[in-house]
Amino acid sequence: MLWYSVPRPGRPAGRLRAAWTTTNHRSCAVKKILLFILLALVLFGLPFIAYTAEDYVGAQKCKVCHMKIFKSWEQTPHAKAFEALKPNAAVEAKQKAGLDPQKDYTQDATCVGCHTTGAPDRPGVQCEACHGAGKQYSSATIMNRTRWKAEPEKQCAMAVEAGLVRVPTEEHCTACHNEKSPTYKPFDFKARYPDVKHPE
Repeated sequence: MLWYSVPRPGRPAGRLRAAWTTTNHRSCAVKKILLFILLALVLFGLPFIAYTAEDYVGAQKCKVCHMKIFKSWEQTPHAKAFEALKPNAAVEAKQKAGLDPQKDYTQDATCVGCHTTGAPDRPGVQCEACHGAGKQYSSATIMNRTRWKAEPEKQCAMAVEAGLVRVPTEEHCTACHNEKSPTYKPFDFKARYPDVKHPE
């Protein structure tokens, strides 16, 4: 029993040892749990957080390289989609849908999702609504004019890998053009696509 009562470095002696051992085991268990949570965040949580936070860069960034396309888009109903939510705008369409044309719908969560792109401060159906959130593919490494001219196929492949949708599909459109919309009318993708197809 002599060894039990002789203090060891970092350990209490006698009856205190049992309490110290219990506390030490709890401390180790807590550390293991925290390590497990951290590992789970790194493997699963952080990529998801990184993907959902500030993914959209906005049409103003796109127009730096795509001015012709931007000017064409500015003339479309997509560009003005947010304006339709304001009081006294799109009166006939609102009345036909049974909506109050005097009401401000710019803060209505059921409306802004389809009348903005990625965030309320990006009004209208912008480039990324069709081409995917641009945070990754709009980087200077990918959207580099010199590199695009030298190796267009390589740069395009990099952009697609980073999330660029070159040609939107019917699913992109019907995410908003569906029966949930109070102003819905039957949507024919093939017939409507030329209305939004922009110049190259």
